[in-house]
Amino acid sequence: MEYRQLGRTGLQISRLCFGALTMGPLQRGLSPEQGSEVLRRALDLGVNFIDTAELYQTYDHIRLALQGFESDRPVVVTTKSYAYTREGMLQSLEKAQRGLGLDCVPIFMLHEQESSHTLRGHWPALEVLWEAKKAGVVKAVGISTHHIEGVLAASRIPEIDVISPLINSTGIGIQGGSRDEMLSAIAEAVKKDKGIVAMKPLGGGHLLAHWSSALDYVLVRPEIHSIAVGMKAVREVEHNVAFFEGRRDLPTPELTTRRLHVDDWCIGCGACVNACPNGALEIQGGKATVVSRDECVFCGYCGASCPEFAIKVI
Repeated sequence: MEYRQLGRTGLQISRLCFGALTMGPLQRGLSPEQGSEVLRRALDLGVNFIDTAELYQTYDHIRLALQGFESDRPVVVTTKSYAYTREGMLQSLEKAQRGLGLDCVPIFMLHEQESSHTLRGHWPALEVLWEAKKAGVVKAVGISTHHIEGVLAASRIPEIDVISPLINSTGIGIQGGSRDEMLSAIAEAVKKDKGIVAMKPLGGGHLLAHWSSALDYVLVRPEIHSIAVGMKAVREVEHNVAFFEGRRDLPTPELTTRRLHVDDWCIGCGACVNACPNGALEIQGGKATVVSRDECVFCGYCGASCPEFAIKVI
């Protein structure tokens, strides 16, 4: 497994990052015990970088996987929160420490930032994270974003260490411009010594039919330090590790068709529409409807926002 330094953080991370969203309740729904087995296999194979978020509800999975695990290379966990107030971020930080079983959370990010405007709106939360970094409770502070302007805005803030942008070979899910414009924004961030963790290299599953070329598209880019790939089974872990280690004679993985399902009891409240980062949903005929299948990246954020549990990725 190849390892790289993540920008100026001093953290050495595997090029393959274990994306924990896929195994959690928003998608596959593995139990903490089942998920920890999948993650432990990744750790045993040299993956030392894990991406999660408060929203994903996978802290228990990760804590169980880390229990008793020993390695010469420290495991780096990054988590994210939507908190925008001081009190909210303090609660998110405490929840992450307790849930993950970590006194120090290696990387803590603001979840799904869009621009300098949203960053200003989350400034009290950022101040908590910077204070936590000074206190040794957090090692690096960052943001995740689907937006080109989000990358550029974070690049202009010296105290932000890590950016996790959406990037893939077709540009599916990128907001505010094209794939090449996102690459230009990432290049600007690297000039400012930001660590870059790419997300959605397979477009939330849309690019699975072309998985090899899609992964190679991001792997060949030196400005990308690590690539988060969602995994929910041991066979997927073993396949992805082999690919990231240079194997190109691998069989095509079993492809699973994914879709967004809306149950009949949807009340049309619109919470999912507001939660969708890509504008893929609308309320039509009193129910949530996918109006742009190319923009839906099956993140499951809509399901997390639904008060009736009526929408989910299946």
